[in-house]
Amino acid sequence: ALPDRIDAYFTRDITSAQPWESRQGVQGGFLIARPSQKDLETYLSFIRLGNYTAGRGDGTGWNALGYGGFQGAMAYQGAVAFFYDHFKPHAAVELAACRWNQVVADVLWRGPARMEHHLQCREHPLDGNYETNTDCEDCRITPIELVKSVHYTACKKPWECSLPTPRVPRDDKQKYRLSHLTNITTCGRLFAKWFELRHDLEQQLQSFGAVAPVQHEGTYHPEYFGGYCSRSGGYIPMTAPPDGFDWKAIYGI
Repeated sequence: ALPDRIDAYFTRDITSAQPWESRQGVQGGFLIARPSQKDLETYLSFIRLGNYTAGRGDGTGWNALGYGGFQGAMAYQGAVAFFYDHFKPHAAVELAACRWNQVVADVLWRGPARMEHHLQCREHPLDGNYETNTDCEDCRITPIELVKSVHYTACKKPWECSLPTPRVPRDDKQKYRLSHLTNITTCGRLFAKWFELRHDLEQQLQSFGAVAPVQHEGTYHPEYFGGYCSRSGGYIPMTAPPDGFDWKAIYGI
């Protein structure tokens, strides 16, 4: 059931989580929170106190409650998770990570540690049954029509003009994990949506005479980058409107 009063929406960082850990961080690219002076003071209080135990797993992190060791545990990803789990446990809504703040990354555990959890969902099972914790949505192939917001991280940034091919692995175990990290086709379709938004903005600016038309005839995967990439890493930038341009003319805000 939803809280009577919703003070925040966030997603968990399930693509970096470990199935056996009950405390999992929030994803650092997305948080919608109701402004609150009291909440700010609570954050400042426990951060200034600094009651943080090094390590990962039970007995670590903020107040030694298990919020330790994962990416961003001492900072945003751990502090926000600790705040809403510990101080305001019934005030926030965790959104589906494949739909909101979508990073297009693998959600299954592929090691190298604790291979008894191999191919289990990285998100900790609410019922504690690891063996049945295998039926999770594959964010790498979620139809983009279902996606509400995107965090370009596993996919790389659109303006980097680069496909998210696996980096050179250090060993066979890492090669296995990297080969399943993301999905180039899904990333490419999300790149295309970003460049559609860029093209729409440029057209609106041009209609006000704020910028000159930009040639977008780049040949690097135009099906994904819309002609705005001349080569890998060869982004064709926008022309900035003049200082003082009234953005309200476009967005009405």
